[in-house]
Amino acid sequence: MKRIQAPIIAGLLLFTLILPQFVLAQPVISDVDAVDITATTAAITWITSENATSEVQYGTTTVLGNTESDSSMVLDHYVPLTGLDPDTLYYYAVWADGVRSPADNDEYHSFTTTKLPEEYSITLDHACGVCGELVEAGICGEIIEVTAIVGAAGTYHICWDSRTEASVVETFTATAAGIYTVTFFMPEDTKGSHNVYLVNNTYADPATNTFATFEVLPSVKTDLREGPVGTEVTIDGYGFSNGQDIRVSLYQGGAKKGVDKTADANSQGSWTVLYTIPDTPAGGYILKIEGEEGTIWVGWVNKDFEVTPQITTSTDAGTVGQTIEISGTGFASEEEDVEITFDGEVVQTNSPIVADDSGSWEAMIRVPSLQRGTYTVDASGESTRARDVPDIEFIVGAGVWVEPGLAYVGDAITVTGGGFAPEETGVRVTFAGTVVATNIPVDSNGSWTSSFDLQASTYGSHTVSASGDTTSSVTTTLNTQAQITELSPAEGSPGDSITLEGNGFNSSQALTVTIGGIAASGNLQTQSNGNFNISFRVPRGSPEGEQTLVVTDEGGATDSIDFTVTEKILSTTPLPISPQDNTLRSGEVTFNWQGETGSTTYTYTIEVNTTASSGNIWSKSGIAESSYTLTEGETLPKNNYYWRVKIVDDYGNEGPWSDYVEFRVSPIPTWVWVVIGLVVLVVLMVVAYRETKFRVAE
Repeated sequence: MKRIQAPIIAGLLLFTLILPQFVLAQPVISDVDAVDITATTAAITWITSENATSEVQYGTTTVLGNTESDSSMVLDHYVPLTGLDPDTLYYYAVWADGVRSPADNDEYHSFTTTKLPEEYSITLDHACGVCGELVEAGICGEIIEVTAIVGAAGTYHICWDSRTEASVVETFTATAAGIYTVTFFMPEDTKGSHNVYLVNNTYADPATNTFATFEVLPSVKTDLREGPVGTEVTIDGYGFSNGQDIRVSLYQGGAKKGVDKTADANSQGSWTVLYTIPDTPAGGYILKIEGEEGTIWVGWVNKDFEVTPQITTSTDAGTVGQTIEISGTGFASEEEDVEITFDGEVVQTNSPIVADDSGSWEAMIRVPSLQRGTYTVDASGESTRARDVPDIEFIVGAGVWVEPGLAYVGDAITVTGGGFAPEETGVRVTFAGTVVATNIPVDSNGSWTSSFDLQASTYGSHTVSASGDTTSSVTTTLNTQAQITELSPAEGSPGDSITLEGNGFNSSQALTVTIGGIAASGNLQTQSNGNFNISFRVPRGSPEGEQTLVVTDEGGATDSIDFTVTEKILSTTPLPISPQDNTLRSGEVTFNWQGETGSTTYTYTIEVNTTASSGNIWSKSGIAESSYTLTEGETLPKNNYYWRVKIVDDYGNEGPWSDYVEFRVSPIPTWVWVVIGLVVLVVLMVVAYRETKFRVAE
């Protein structure tokens, strides 16, 4: 028994010590109060000695029946009550971790809600705002909250700018008199003050002055904040004046870039501009939006825009060896050391790439020898990093290319292939359908190289094909160039015979040969394989000295070579016969000389001078015979004359002049003829007299 009593006594002593601790741990509630009381709302507050949860039970009778709670552990308690009836007594009790206030379950706290105002009213939150920042164009984004006090149940409308059905922006139903809150999106409208009306279902004022004012402010939004050259930015403006002129410009560092875009605000004060980013270097820019106020342009807002680099290719798929064009925009102005990479490897370009002052560049590259597949094309420069340039995916197929692409007959042609199967067998190359290389080894990457000499072929493009046991035929083109291969001799005079050889011209076409721009005559033509071997004479009138000999066929194939035109002096010198050292009584002179006989390839030129060295008064060329008589119109007047003659062949080559021969033209004077006439007349009269006298005498 004693053994049992001792533990029991010890337990009672321990319980006696712990029990006060439990009692002391319960919160003590104080300062219970109802605050912020309105017609429909109130808040219950109290303080506890320890952190505790919050609960309010309330109702219009002591049965209570409604509960609001908060599980947060706090010392200062605040529980809002909503949806209360106006001008009504409410009973309530508060709880904190199971402790009730009032402590007596038959007692309650209480408060009374306020009465509703008897008049109608409307207030706005906010009273001003901008349109278009939150949602797409056509719907303004400023959310306006309306607090409406109504004195009776019914349907009510919130109207914008007028009390009509068309102007309704929100509708609500009041179940009883009270305070109601609704929201609406600010409609598109012009800059300035606008009235927001509270009307009943007949669109009439339920009371005097049931409206509030809202101030519409201009706003602008852009759909993009960055992009490459050519990006079309949609710029929407709202809240401007009706019909206001709008101007959009692009600036960097105070300097305008590109051209302005303009628009007119519509009747709602809205406008849209589609602005295309011009060719300009990478960097930060501002889109400056201005509106015309009277005669002054006023800046309304600036929108930032970042021009980013971009590359484009002329095609997104091609074959190994194919030449493609790559363009870049949005690089730095005059940026140097621009490189293009294909699958991470730098590729050779037709020339060093340097961006222009607008940050743009173009280059031609050959698709490198790679296995078939999809590869990444990228670019970078002195200041533009590759990671900032969006990659381009390029699909590579089997292909072949030749070097040089423009060649002459006989040139060594290198053929390179890629995209074939690794170590593929049976690879061969054909030129214009003729096999020119076979059994070409292919490496483990599907690449190979071979060569052949360009055979006789006509001018222009020819197909080079390659295929293997696995890879079907792939092709490229090789252009044969026209060329002169032999000129003999390299100089000559008009009429001299020239031999000319060439190849790479069009098949069976007429040829035109010119020396110094003068065409040679003859039936000159190419052979069917584009070769030619022709002979012709240096044409008449070819200017002396070093000239260009040009050969052109009807298809436009052409080549040229230097040719020297030399002077040819004929060995024949005509011998003047008459007149010679005599006096002629008539100016209608007949000239005779000794020249070539029986030849139709020569003509003669005569020259008549008044001295043996100068004073040329008459000449005549193209005389076919070895004599010439002056016509009536060419008659020489009385004087001493010197004449000479030279020979000219059909190609204009001339012989030396003969020596001058002197003669004189001296017609009989008129008075001599008068005297002779008088003498004859006297003689005739004497004879007649004597005849008459003798007859009379008989």
